[in-house]
Amino acid sequence: MGNEKEKLLLEEYHWQEIDETKLTMAERCVYRNRRRALELFQNGSPPRDIFRITGLTHGTILRFWKRCCSQNPETGVSYGYEGLIPRSKMKKFIR
Repeated sequence: MGNEKEKLLLEEYHWQEIDETKLTMAERCVYRNRRRALELFQNGSPPRDIFRITGLTHGTILRFWKRCCSQNPETGVSYGYEGLIPRSKMKKFIR
């Protein structure tokens, strides 16, 4: 049942593509692996197959999914694929 809800969320969001040319080669490799895992997850692949292909656990994929679906409080738009970029800052530091 959770997968159906997550698929509906995917259809609801039209995530903006990332300009991969701004990433270093290492960041690009990590980003593509994370995106591949998320796409497999969205297509209903079993966690075992996703782990075999990408090396990412189901818990890690869920964390990335939640991060991508969370909204930027300033714009109200979901972070989308930006949430998969290594070391990307999703929240501003507030003292």
